[in-house]
Amino acid sequence: MKKIIIAETILSQLESDSFFKRSSIEFIVARSSEEILNLHRVHKVDLIVTDDSLPKMGGAQLCSLIRSDKELKDASIILACNGAEPHQSRCKSAGANVLVPKPVDPGALLWKASELLVVQQRKDLRAMLRVDIKGPEKTYLFFGETRNISISGMQIEMDQELREDEHLVCTFKIAHNELTVHCNVQRMEKTASGKFRHGMKFINCDTKSLIIIEHYVKSQLKQQ
Repeated sequence: MKKIIIAETILSQLESDSFFKRSSIEFIVARSSEEILNLHRVHKVDLIVTDDSLPKMGGAQLCSLIRSDKELKDASIILACNGAEPHQSRCKSAGANVLVPKPVDPGALLWKASELLVVQQRKDLRAMLRVDIKGPEKTYLFFGETRNISISGMQIEMDQELREDEHLVCTFKIAHNELTVHCNVQRMEKTASGKFRHGMKFINCDTKSLIIIEHYVKSQLKQQ
């Protein structure tokens, strides 16, 4: 079971997103950097999601203390912060794996958390989808198939090749619900059949859609 410590200020911004509430993840809520440090000493967690503005101890100092302790240093750290580049560089140099800007984008945070935890990808969870590519001059419309969908993003397979960082609007039906989500292309590979498979990250996905996707994934996994 994966273990996470998450700052209360961050959890409140995630609303009812359920990634941290899966049965395979134990998450612990903390109110201060000192509490995070003490909890980590006791539980030896896999991931710490914290806020640089927590009281008493800043994010850079917390990261430095964790990285300098041979029993604590292996935890991954996501740090939410704002401020100028020198401040962000200091936090990164102190040992944070990922910096996320405030206010926190729930979809981006969950995506990074799942990557750091190496959460097993969902396989063969498919749905047909309609894809709109909105460019400065014209809009393209075509169809494809989702693969490995989760609340952080999805993999889609289609005949067309897309560019990395391309913005898409995808509409698909799962569990008798039609969802429309905004995505960015993160990676692309060509399959043996000649089709193109793209990894997509959801952008500002609303809570209702995330809940529908989560329930769909759980229901499909039970049938496997």
